[in-house]
Amino acid sequence: MPLSTTPTVVKRYIGFELQRLREQAAKSQPDAAREIDTSKAKISHFESGRNLPSLLEAERLLTFYGTPEMIDGFKDLIVQAREAPSTFDLDPSLDLAPGFSMYVGLEQGASRIFTYNALVVTGLLQCRAYAAATVRGYLGGDDLSEVQVEELVELRMKRQVALDRLEVTAVINEGVLHQQVGSPQVTAEQLGHLLGLADRGGVTIRVLPFASGAHAGMHGPFTRLEFPIPRDPGVVYLEDIPGGRYRDDTEDIDNYRAVGDQLLGLALPERESLTLIDTIRRDLAP
Repeated sequence: MPLSTTPTVVKRYIGFELQRLREQAAKSQPDAAREIDTSKAKISHFESGRNLPSLLEAERLLTFYGTPEMIDGFKDLIVQAREAPSTFDLDPSLDLAPGFSMYVGLEQGASRIFTYNALVVTGLLQCRAYAAATVRGYLGGDDLSEVQVEELVELRMKRQVALDRLEVTAVINEGVLHQQVGSPQVTAEQLGHLLGLADRGGVTIRVLPFASGAHAGMHGPFTRLEFPIPRDPGVVYLEDIPGGRYRDDTEDIDNYRAVGDQLLGLALPERESLTLIDTIRRDLAP
C-alpha cells in the first residue's frame, strides 16, 4: 500500500502505527523488545520514526501484536521508505537548527498545514528578499558569509514547491505586517507576495488584529501538519533558539487544533485580512 508522500512521512507513519498496534495489543516496549531479542531503546526508535525495523523485525512484531494481516502492507511501506527518492536533498554542510531536517521532509509530504505566525512570516510564505533579511537577522547573519546566507535562502525557496499541492492556512498577527524586516521596501514586497499567494489559491491568510485581545496563541507560534494517511493525527512543530521540537501526542495535537480554531474565530475574515495587508503595503511603499 504505497503512500503518495515523502520517505520521512512514511517512516513517521510506520512508527505511529507500530506504537498504536502495540498499545492496542496491551504490550509494553520491553515486551516487544524481548519478542525480537533487542533493546527497549530500539523499539522506541522504531516508534518515533528515527529508525526503520527490518522486514523480519516488522513481521515478528506484527505477529506478536496479533495483526499478521498487516505484514505485507508494512513490508511494502518499509521498502518505500528506504528506496523512494527525497523531494530534494539537503546539503549536509548547511547549518540547520536541530530537528529542522526532519521538518523539511514532513513539510514536503504534508497535505495540509496550519501555521500561526506571531513574530515573522513563516518561511514557506516568504519572498526571497524577506527570507534573506530574516536569515541575516535572527540566524546571526553577521557570522554568516554571503554564500551561506544564499544557501539558506535557496533552501527556503526550494521548499515552496510544496505550495503547488498543499493547503495552507496562515494566521498572522497584525504586528508581523508592520514589523520592518530588511527595509520598508522589503517588507512591502513580502506583503505583496502574501497577496499573490492568496490570489493563486491553496493558501488562506487571516490576520489576527490588535483588537483581538488576549488569546491562547500567546503561548507562541506553531505549525500543525496533516498527512494524507488514514488514522494519522498529524504533528505539531515548534521552534526556538535551540532548535525544532515536535508534539505528536494526540491530546497535544487536539489542544493545538483547538487553539487554531480559536485564532480563526478571532481573526479578520479572509477578504478583510487581504485588504488590511494591501493597505499596510501601500503605506510602506507608496
